[in-house]
Amino acid sequence: MQVKPLYYITLSTALWLSCSTPVAAESFSDKLNFSEGDTVLVSAERAWEVDNGDSEELHFGGNFVLRAPDWFVASDSAIVLGNLENPDKIVLKGTPARISFLKAGTEEVNGTANTIEYYRSTNKLILVGQATLQKNDNMLRSEQIEYDVDADQYSASGEGGINIEVKPKD
Repeated sequence: MQVKPLYYITLSTALWLSCSTPVAAESFSDKLNFSEGDTVLVSAERAWEVDNGDSEELHFGGNFVLRAPDWFVASDSAIVLGNLENPDKIVLKGTPARISFLKAGTEEVNGTANTIEYYRSTNKLILVGQATLQKNDNMLRSEQIEYDVDADQYSASGEGGINIEVKPKD
């Protein structure tokens, strides 16, 4: 595996990307897809590309942030597999790493963990290490949480069990 420098980004400098990947009519709007004309902001203290021969792999270190119209991601470091405009997988590491998005355009979902993995093809999140998942006023805490965004289903496990806080609607 060969590491080659891609670019360095200072904390005060942001990389703006205009994405030109159209979203197919049948695609689910909650997936990390960007429409033509969307602006995606990526910032970090440093970035580099790793040539593993199979696919694109971008590494970001130091205060990684990705902002898109319905998505926000922040972590100490990140690995983006696939192209940045339409990644196959994102791995975030932080204390904690954070992900936030609008589900179906209205319901806010927030997750935190030491490690967060997002798989675009299956639209699933895996949160590991002091994981939390919050939807509206409901909160789930566990060592590991797997969340299927499309099915709106989760599984949770780990040392210390799980803790669920539910605020009933009137």
